[in-house]
Amino acid sequence: MNRPARADAQPVYTITQHRPADVIAVSHGAAPVAPPAPPTVGVELVTLPGGEQRWAYVQHGPLPVPAGPARQPVPAWAKTAALLMWSAAGSAALAGWGLSLAGPWLEALAWALVAFAAAVTVVAFVVRGLFSGLRRRGGGGGNRAEATATATGRTVLGGKVTATATAIARSE
Repeated sequence: MNRPARADAQPVYTITQHRPADVIAVSHGAAPVAPPAPPTVGVELVTLPGGEQRWAYVQHGPLPVPAGPARQPVPAWAKTAALLMWSAAGSAALAGWGLSLAGPWLEALAWALVAFAAAVTVVAFVVRGLFSGLRRRGGGGGNRAEATATATGRTVLGGKVTATATAIARSE
């Protein structure tokens, strides 16, 4: 037998097939002979796909699964954010719905505030005019100035809202 030339110190093994004499001697119609005792510990008699029986080392149990990348735990801030998203979304939706119901009322309130601001402005100009006129005249009778502003609107439940602002200025 020719051995291949190797540079390393590993031994070379020759693989041979062993056919037990009792397997070859079994003919058609004769009862099979019981298998001999295993040659070493951990060896079992196996039947190959061609029907031939051989001694083989059999590994029982699942094969080891190669380890994948290590899994990282979910950070605490991500868990907290995920739990709070439902609360934040629900609160925003509820606030939007509430504002949509309060829209007409808020509009009426805004118009009432505009009317009040206009009334205060008118009164301020009237008072300024009165006091500047009094200085020029050097005195005189009493003057009275009055300004009234009214705004109306509807509430959320359909009621009517009226806001009235009156400013009175007197000089004597």
